Amino acid sequence: MDASTPDTSAMNTPSTSVAPSVAGDVPKTLKLSLAVRKNLRDEWETKIPNLEAQLTSVLGIPWKISIDPPYIYTFAQDSFAKQSTGQMIAQYVEEALTGLTTFTSTHGPPGTAALNTLCPTHTLTLSPSTNPNINYSGTEIKTHSSGMLHVVFAPAYLGTNIGDATLDLADTINAAGVAAAGPDGATALDSNFNAKAGIRRDYDPSINAVQERMQTLLATPVLTLEPNFSTNFATLAAYATTTTTPPSSATTYPLPHDWQSRLGEHTLAYFAAFADTLDRLGFAGDGLMQEGWREAVERGVVGVRVVGRLGRGGYSECVVEGGVCWVQVTPGAWTVNVGDVGGDVLDVL
Repeated sequence: MDASTPDTSAMNTPSTSVAPSVAGDVPKTLKLSLAVRKNLRDEWETKIPNLEAQLTSVLGIPWKISIDPPYIYTFAQDSFAKQSTGQMIAQYVEEALTGLTTFTSTHGPPGTAALNTLCPTHTLTLSPSTNPNINYSGTEIKTHSSGMLHVVFAPAYLGTNIGDATLDLADTINAAGVAAAGPDGATALDSNFNAKAGIRRDYDPSINAVQERMQTLLATPVLTLEPNFSTNFATLAAYATTTTTPPSSATTYPLPHDWQSRLGEHTLAYFAAFADTLDRLGFAGDGLMQEGWREAVERGVVGVRVVGRLGRGGYSECVVEGGVCWVQVTPGAWTVNVGDVGGDVLDVL
């Protein structure tokens, strides 16, 4: 067996056996009572084949379930966890399946592919978490160790709020993707699931309408919108990691807490606001202004660019470089006064 692949052959062992633990420092052997062993057999072990089949169906490739009931039982504190251990474990897996079904429906093939890639063993397991941010239940992907999708519980709250485990699955996948990418993962758009999902959700379906409106206002035969996603993401991410307190400048602010997942939405807003400004300035139907645009922006490209500083101050500015009209904004002013973008466009044409 490859050293990178954990040995799960001892998992899902019959409840009458004493199964080894795969994590933690709690006792690794435990003889379960007959009542608990019967509950595990009737309410959990008999359901495993069907649950694995459902898991495989949802995720499109063969998945398995690998859970160590005697080990899980060592965390049981209330009557449900102690007396109905099999039913409880089955409920964790059933709720995970519901969450995975919702996730794949929401995020489509890209979401499914991301999960399958980040969990190379294609295994679902149940384990305690040492993450202090897990209050009751959640999910974890340990890309550098088990390669499994872990449904996790706070050690003191086994069996509590089981249905909430997959609520933050997208964030779990995002964190695993960033971690798997190594030192540069935090600033790389390609490794950020939430940012890419947001672009697919908020930007891609709506940008064509904005582009068509802008092209009509400018009466130009060719117009391309350049979102500059990868470079802008890297610049914003670097700013986010170095800004721990709100700066004092009147034009510098911390990034919104959800800036990654809303990158597509905010970029779309900059383009839409620029189109509004063109309309407000009177480009529609004005041949002189339209000709001036075409002469200056000869490549027919409008882009959004995050830069270290603005040449004229304020929250945003327009610059024309190499036949491209750039709407520029600093990281500290990202999403601030978006409706004002392009107000200086006549000055740079």
